[in-house]
Amino acid sequence: MQGYGLRFHHLGLAVPAPQQAFVFLEALGYEPGAQTFDPLQNVNLAMRHHPAMPDVEVIWPGEGPSPIDQMIKRGNMIYHMCFETDDAAAAVAAMEADGLRVFSLGKPKPARLFGGVPVSFHRVSTSRLVSGVGGCIRAQSTRPATRSSVAASMARTMSALLSKW
Repeated sequence: MQGYGLRFHHLGLAVPAPQQAFVFLEALGYEPGAQTFDPLQNVNLAMRHHPAMPDVEVIWPGEGPSPIDQMIKRGNMIYHMCFETDDAAAAVAAMEADGLRVFSLGKPKPARLFGGVPVSFHRVSTSRLVSGVGGCIRAQSTRPATRSSVAASMARTMSALLSKW
């Protein structure tokens, strides 16, 4: 299966508070998108869109414990790449057939920011290297991805810039 049936969707940026991230992304030409609070994860979520660069989901904690608490102790960080697929089970099976180890980080949950589409998080590793980026696989497509060619480079650049805040 070419590309494991995955289409790039966005980068996930965890921050303790969103304002500096919003200022930074706006200066790069990003426009605000949907924003919501997700009570299942106790996080706030806000999308930012750019006509030529990958979409960015800004994530910051709600009141009380959240899944990003440990990450943001180290500062702002791009911690996931999200891909869409029409068949999550087939995508995982194809990765495993190529010798990758795929670890589910929980059962799929409805994503409020994406209209309740089920989202699952996975860590993908080989026997020698564990990926530092978790993947979120959305089970249904809501829009075509067009920015995947610059996603990895953009993630490295944004991580470097964000670490200087």
